[in-house]
Amino acid sequence: MFIRILVVTFVISYFVWWINNRILGKNLKIARVITITLSVISIIYLIFGVLSYLIEEI
Repeated sequence: MFIRILVVTFVISYFVWWINNRILGKNLKIARVITITLSVISIIYLIFGVLSYLIEEI
């Protein structure tokens, strides 16, 4: 379970990096908004995944 959460986090991180480098390029305001949004979603998913893992295993 924990490995799956890490893999999803790495995939989302790569997606954020790819968007920043390839698509947005010079538009830094939109890049910041998308990066923050995807980062917050990743953190929330990670927190819920860990809580779910802890609750189901105990």
